[in-house]
Amino acid sequence: MKSFLSDQRGIAAVEMAIGMLLLVPLLLVLVEATKALTEYSQLQNASMEGARMLARQNGDTSGVNDYVQSLFQKADGTSTVDGEAPTVNITPRDSQNNVTVQVEHAFKPYFANASDAQGNPNPFNIMGSTPLTLSSKTVMALPAAN
Repeated sequence: MKSFLSDQRGIAAVEMAIGMLLLVPLLLVLVEATKALTEYSQLQNASMEGARMLARQNGDTSGVNDYVQSLFQKADGTSTVDGEAPTVNITPRDSQNNVTVQVEHAFKPYFANASDAQGNPNPFNIMGSTPLTLSSKTVMALPAAN
């Protein structure tokens, strides 16, 4: 009986199994957060570029939406973000000579999808049923209107 209590074989496997219960979910969260930050960075860059284009055109909104949408296209024509294309809202010159460009996109996570490919609910969904919408808004001052 005494040799059974002092036997250390298998202890490392048990410790590793317990450690993996903590490390694997942490790794999944890090991957999701990295994807969300990368996508938000793209949205932020697109809204700033749209506002710069508006400033160069002195507040003329023609072509800005198409330009901002083109920033989410790779050279081969595929999208740089998952799912639908981001939406672009442009507010023309206001009373204080400011223009606003807002770019929004519904974030699609890798691991925490609300449903699988057949539409069945995912029992491991950690984000809930409400999709996460990433949004970036840039306000830029224009020269005084003529």
